[in-house]
Amino acid sequence: MSNTKYISIKSILYDITRYPFVENIQPEDIAIYLKTLLSLVGSPFNFDRKYANIEIKNNKGLLPCDLIMINGTRYKFNDNDKYTSLKYASDIFHSQYHISDSPDLTCDADNSYSINNNIIYTSFSEGILEMSYQGILVDDEGLPMIPDNESFKQALKYYILWQYTEPARYRNEVSRDVYEDIKQQYYWYVGQATNSFNMLTPDRAKSLENGLIRLFQNVDFHSTNWKDFNKKEHFRK
Repeated sequence: MSNTKYISIKSILYDITRYPFVENIQPEDIAIYLKTLLSLVGSPFNFDRKYANIEIKNNKGLLPCDLIMINGTRYKFNDNDKYTSLKYASDIFHSQYHISDSPDLTCDADNSYSINNNIIYTSFSEGILEMSYQGILVDDEGLPMIPDNESFKQALKYYILWQYTEPARYRNEVSRDVYEDIKQQYYWYVGQATNSFNMLTPDRAKSLENGLIRLFQNVDFHSTNWKDFNKKEHFRK
């Protein structure tokens, strides 16, 4: 299971550079492969939960550069109002409504947003949008950090070795047995890492139980940013 601890990407550098073809690999190269592997593993617990205030002008704003996945967004229409959670727009023309040459600049999109080319488009024209999102945790040097999980570290090592030896295999510089062994090791460790990250802790399992096992289902947890999803249902006798 994910322990939410992270270590420097340099911690696996020595282990990787012991192998042929990768002696000169740099931390920046490992960072590229790390992002790909995190996407392949696909667990949201691998990423750092981050928050951003995005300035919206003319119904659009710039997304964070380290954005992997959006957890949710909210906005205050007036200072005295409560936060309103925004939905993702179902209108396939949503991003088109707010560009300068749009035929309909007055379209009401009902508190929603859409994403297109690193830009977030909102149904409100001006303001500050609060966003909770999953991003990659970085160290003081700006290099991404990796989950402190042994299976994941081995999966990253063999993934890099696989990417480096595949071209060499086609040039007959690496034997088929060595190439296949690296692939086999990668598939073994990435499977272990994926299962480990997606395994719920007892506390997360309890929150999920409280949210799903209810006599009266709340059909709109989204409006409260899922704050009450893990609260147990109580009845008065």
